[in-house]
Amino acid sequence: MAKIKFGAVVQDARGKLDGVVYSRNASGSYVRQKVSPVQPQTARQTLVRERLTTLSKRFSTILTAAQILSWNAFAKVNPVVDIFGNSMTLSGIAMYTRLNGIILNAGSALIDTPPADLEVGGLLTLTVTATAGPSVVSIAFTGTPLAAGTKLYIWASQGLNAGRHFFKPNLRFLGVSAAAQASPFVATGQYTAKFGDLIAGTAVGFLVGVCDPTKGAVSPGIFQRVIIV
Repeated sequence: MAKIKFGAVVQDARGKLDGVVYSRNASGSYVRQKVSPVQPQTARQTLVRERLTTLSKRFSTILTAAQILSWNAFAKVNPVVDIFGNSMTLSGIAMYTRLNGIILNAGSALIDTPPADLEVGGLLTLTVTATAGPSVVSIAFTGTPLAAGTKLYIWASQGLNAGRHFFKPNLRFLGVSAAAQASPFVATGQYTAKFGDLIAGTAVGFLVGVCDPTKGAVSPGIFQRVIIV
């Protein structure tokens, strides 16, 4: 479904409608034909779908009526940012699955009661170095170390053409660091397990935020494009 933002005339459009994709990159808005790739059914895709099913059923069958009401109320006062950068209010079940999905990614226990808030301190700076032969991914950041209990929350892309500057559709969840991680964090094993060895001359996108795994909160990430050497 396409999302369209109307003003005096149409100001912006995102999403898919009747075989057409509306989106935006650094050069501005664009329209392209929708191409439906073959679903690869990767292990990660299967895991995410299974988690969504499990969490949705849990919300409907395990949570008490009072807990469901508390999630509905929490969602109303904790809007998220949509694709246009505007504030958007989720349903209670959507907020529950969103936060617990992050918590599971971070390796922590599910929460059935909403947290007090979604505050988490973010990174000040980010410098990613990545080399091929042998593959090395090193994530340096400030402030360091992270606050007690918090972890780096990392997205990355596979190696793409060096002329690529728009990476959002290609970013995939890569993993998390240890709690209270000090800089730098070496993410080589996580990267090569997901994408294989780095290839010199390609471009890779990294988006790194800070996660509080006790409540499913992630700070706004810092993005960096890296040319592999």
